[in-house]
Amino acid sequence: MNDHYVLRATAAGMLALIAGTVSATPPSHTSLGATFKIVSEGRDNIIEIRLRPTASFDTVDVEAGSGVQSFTPPCAFSAVEAGGAYSCQVSVAAKRKHPSFTLNVIGTKAVDPEKPRIVEVHHFTVPNAQFAPPSATRSRQPIPSLVTSPSKDNTK
Repeated sequence: MNDHYVLRATAAGMLALIAGTVSATPPSHTSLGATFKIVSEGRDNIIEIRLRPTASFDTVDVEAGSGVQSFTPPCAFSAVEAGGAYSCQVSVAAKRKHPSFTLNVIGTKAVDPEKPRIVEVHHFTVPNAQFAPPSATRSRQPIPSLVTSPSKDNTK
């Protein structure tokens, strides 16, 4: 009988441990305060990137990610101060065969010269307005059809 209570207490403890682990939220870093806005869509997409940093960064770069054919003009900031407001607009031509494209905002800062630099990265994925999904190809295999045989009652 005591073994039953020990087993139940152990199971309850394990359940509480698992529930605590599952409900924990992963750490997130949003010191850059990076946001983006689609100004115009089409063959060239105009994207506005805004920064409202809560910490200082040595450099912040906006880079082309996946699905980007061309990206102009370059967008980068140096000596980014906490509490400041920074923005730039870029023209992005997406690859036609990609349903979306990605812009990466990368902030770096050195806290201690003897330690690695701290890097904060944000990825913005934007739908590609020029994407045309490939048309379904017609199968060359015959499609089986439902074969019905007349019932004995219908054969006259």
